[in-house]
Amino acid sequence: MNKKHQRLLKYTYQFMETSIKASKGKTIDLIIEHKLQNVTPEMIDWWWDHIDTTERYNLWHPKDHKLFQWEVSPNKGHVGAIHLVLENIGEIPTMLRIRWEDPSLVPIPTTYSHVLVGSILDQHDVSINWIVHEYEAIEKGTQMRSIFRLPEKTPQQFITGLRKHNQEEMEQFSIFLPKLYKEV
Repeated sequence: MNKKHQRLLKYTYQFMETSIKASKGKTIDLIIEHKLQNVTPEMIDWWWDHIDTTERYNLWHPKDHKLFQWEVSPNKGHVGAIHLVLENIGEIPTMLRIRWEDPSLVPIPTTYSHVLVGSILDQHDVSINWIVHEYEAIEKGTQMRSIFRLPEKTPQQFITGLRKHNQEEMEQFSIFLPKLYKEV
């Protein structure tokens, strides 16, 4: 990261906290809180359905994001869209097939006014993990909470890598999203 981006992050992004909680059954929840300045919830809402290309996906995490493609595009509506991504999480190359879900049907409670829910699908289209990004407007930006529901036996190395990866992704929103949203 260059010095200009480091200075920008100092003023536009605040990492709040991380917690890990045992949830019902045999899962754990990794919960990460963020504050993003100069980024509105509407910009983030727009982003989820307009990633479109690997090049644009790479803006969100220049080091770790390697591939993006829609399997089922969001042209017919957000819920049910499926995308394939290849990214490094804690130096572990990870291919994910993610489907956007109806937030009211997901077993993770939410409290913020904007909610995006994804499920990680196995080869039989069964949801094996959940991702929730919930957020709302605050003065000069957005407060966001990312929740990852993972199997109880997920290796600590992966959990640590996922926490770092998510923090770095959300930092990038303040750098590229306001300009991209305005241009498009």
